[in-house]
Amino acid sequence: MVQCTLIWAGIGVVMAVSGALLGWVVFPRAVHEKIIENTELRQGTDQYKRWEALPQPLDFKVYIFNVTNPYEVMQGRRPKVVEVGPYIYFQYRQKDNIRFSRDRSKVSYSQQQMYVFDPESSYPLTENDELTVLNMHMNSILQIIDNQAKETITNFRSDVNNTLEKIPVVRLIKRIIERTTPIQSILQIAEDETYDSLRLINVELNRIFGRPDTMFLRTTPKQFLFDGVPFCVNVIGIAKAICKEIEKRNTKTIRTMPDGSLRFSFFSHKNMTDDGMFTINTGIKDPSRTQMIELWNGRTTLDVWNNRSSGLPSSCNRILGTDGSGYPPFRTGVERMTIFSTDICRTVDIKLTGSSSYEGIPALHYEIDGNFLHDIGPEYGNECYCVNKIPKSIVKSNGCLYRGALDLSNCFDAPVVLTLPHMLGVAEEYTALIDGMDPDPDRHQIFVDVEPYTGTPLNGGKRVQFNMFLRRIDAIKLTDRLQPTLFPVIWIDEGIALNEDMVKLIDDSLMKVLSLLDVVQWVLIGVGLLLAALMPIVYFAKRCQGDSRTVSPAVTATTSAASLSTAGVTGPRNK
Repeated sequence: MVQCTLIWAGIGVVMAVSGALLGWVVFPRAVHEKIIENTELRQGTDQYKRWEALPQPLDFKVYIFNVTNPYEVMQGRRPKVVEVGPYIYFQYRQKDNIRFSRDRSKVSYSQQQMYVFDPESSYPLTENDELTVLNMHMNSILQIIDNQAKETITNFRSDVNNTLEKIPVVRLIKRIIERTTPIQSILQIAEDETYDSLRLINVELNRIFGRPDTMFLRTTPKQFLFDGVPFCVNVIGIAKAICKEIEKRNTKTIRTMPDGSLRFSFFSHKNMTDDGMFTINTGIKDPSRTQMIELWNGRTTLDVWNNRSSGLPSSCNRILGTDGSGYPPFRTGVERMTIFSTDICRTVDIKLTGSSSYEGIPALHYEIDGNFLHDIGPEYGNECYCVNKIPKSIVKSNGCLYRGALDLSNCFDAPVVLTLPHMLGVAEEYTALIDGMDPDPDRHQIFVDVEPYTGTPLNGGKRVQFNMFLRRIDAIKLTDRLQPTLFPVIWIDEGIALNEDMVKLIDDSLMKVLSLLDVVQWVLIGVGLLLAALMPIVYFAKRCQGDSRTVSPAVTATTSAASLSTAGVTGPRNK
């Protein structure tokens, strides 16, 4: 029996050591390999099927800024806007044209997107609500025409001067001309003609845009966002020529209808279309690059932002990171991740700000890096974002927009300005010019909660706001009294919150397994240590008890003999 206690003590030591080895060596390696197996993109796997078609639609929430005093704004008063929303759409995504590289380490695809209005979640709002919003297409077209007219004069003046200076014979003629008819007079005539052309556009505004009396538009979310606001309807003469020039620009928010008219809509170019050809890493050779973008439209850089003076691509044009729908596994300890967004034509960083949880699943909480919009300019080493494409806008002396705003003119082919919703973190130079902004970091910050083992986004929101400068435009009578303002139009919250089925999948396939392995590890260690500590105590206790039993009979015999001897001696004496 005593020997059994030693055996159990040995078993306890083995159990404790086994628990430690399993918990800190075997189980982590097994889990690591299993996670890699379940996150890499291999055809036929469950992960591949979920990647090919998202198992649940994304939430696409649109908030529109309704203008409550449009006629006062036209008189130079301070604009007042009220947020109306959310108008909620289901955003479905499906990968198409999928092609793997020969070694299966990369996969190329396009991604079809479809938007379906969700009346139940949007209630009591409907797609047919009447709203007053900034007339984006008219404002954009007028600013582009104004900008191009000035550029034409500037280029003309430069070309004429350069030409006259380079030709020796003409230099003499130039001096004679300058004595009689100065070249400035010739240029002034050209500028006057350009001014007259703007006045001509002013006359044709009624035909092109349907007799507008303000720079604002009465419309519905259905029209403004997807179906389209019609203009250039049944135009003739000069108006038709202007509309043809608008059509030639091939702006993605303007499409030509079968009857020759044009329609503006903010998101129609995204519905039932793709956003380019992606090539991403499958993670088969390098798990740390799973779903990382290798190429977009066959390139590693954009040509949207300013490049270096040497002609080499700038950091602003680099394409890095993932598309935000997934991340590489094993995010614990990863302080910063990168996302490339085709919607805003740039790469952005998100940084780890702490831990969180979603439906009981532990997560890492990432938020957009503060310098995403706040720190732009030569003093921050990213002057390449200062495209300076919006004429007469409110900008710093170096041509960059003030804190919190980004010029998307090259991305949208229209003078659109990006900010966070309700101009969160935007400089007072813009926020002081309008009423109705109510920034709230909890509602308006970009964030994502990521499951650290698999890199799965559990909950997140890509929140951005689109604005335009509203200002006076030369020779356009309608704009005579406008005060320069960065005017909010809409903001969107494009996000995901995993549904019950996906939460259950992660819980069953990962969290419960990790919990079970954790229980096994600590049970083995706990029971093993208990046996290892208790059995020696039992062993020595039993040994001491055995020794006491061996000694007691001898002592008893000795005591009895002594008693008898004593009795014998005492007896005779008494007698």
